[in-house]
Amino acid sequence: MYVEMAVESQPGYKALCDISERASCSRVLSSKYAKGFGLLSSESSLKVPNCIYGIVFYSLVIFLSTFEQLLVTRVMFVFALSSIATSLYLAYLLAFVLYDFCVVCVSTYIVNGVLTALVYKKMTALSAKNK
Repeated sequence: MYVEMAVESQPGYKALCDISERASCSRVLSSKYAKGFGLLSSESSLKVPNCIYGIVFYSLVIFLSTFEQLLVTRVMFVFALSSIATSLYLAYLLAFVLYDFCVVCVSTYIVNGVLTALVYKKMTALSAKNK
């Protein structure tokens, strides 16, 4: 979030994750896809930086993870799967539209994959426990 805000407010800002011309977080985070996933019109009140959606998503996951109920865990698994779908969409944009590599972005995709695996593990454990 800091990098995204710094890129917007400080002309010429160079983030630590800007490795080269083809590996630039700043370039990715200042693209039209960095807000509203590039899907929303500029007039939409939902067109906020993607990191805001991430903060809400991960906060919700942390909250839901405190429950040891199968139904809640299944809902969390659906959320985790949606994060995988979102990661695939953003990875496609990164590789084939922006032709860039963003360390922060790829790290988020990995976190989403690990999160999905952990939620699946919890879900199967709770399913076995409820039998």
